[in-house]
Amino acid sequence: MRLVVLLCTVLLLVGACDSKGGSMSKDEQYAELLKRPDIEQIHDEYTKMLEEIRNELVAQIGIAPWVPKDEPFSGSGCAEFSDLSEAHKRRYSSGHSPGNLPDARWADAVKLVESIAGRHGFKLHGAVVDRPSDHEVTFGNDYGAELLFGTAANTTLSVSTGCHLTKAAKERGKPA
Repeated sequence: MRLVVLLCTVLLLVGACDSKGGSMSKDEQYAELLKRPDIEQIHDEYTKMLEEIRNELVAQIGIAPWVPKDEPFSGSGCAEFSDLSEAHKRRYSSGHSPGNLPDARWADAVKLVESIAGRHGFKLHGAVVDRPSDHEVTFGNDYGAELLFGTAANTTLSVSTGCHLTKAAKERGKPA
């Protein structure tokens, strides 16, 4: 029982003191996010990156054209910067390309995505799933963003941003 209590205490402390803002004061959290582009700058960059990846996968790899999602992105606050109501995350879906990307083309497709995403600061983190006709890889960047690229019944591409201030909050130069 003591071990369970100790383990729970350690997990709570680790969760409360993450390196992205959990143990920082409101001013420190704001200063950390001030170093990053605002959420609208990230919106523009990531939507252009996703568009380029989609277009190149169709042109170079030969997958079917993408079927967009009705709502291309959703948003939320940032748990790790919880003192800042003007810190946001977004998740962008590229919809899907109908059908599976053949195993023989998977490595080429990953290299293409890695090349484009790399120009936007993303690094390949590795495979989430890697079995015949079912693959998914993840990429990340220094802001805590994650790009997912996968294929199974369909080919999918999405990106979740890290935390970013609104444009107004960044221009104001201090926390609200």
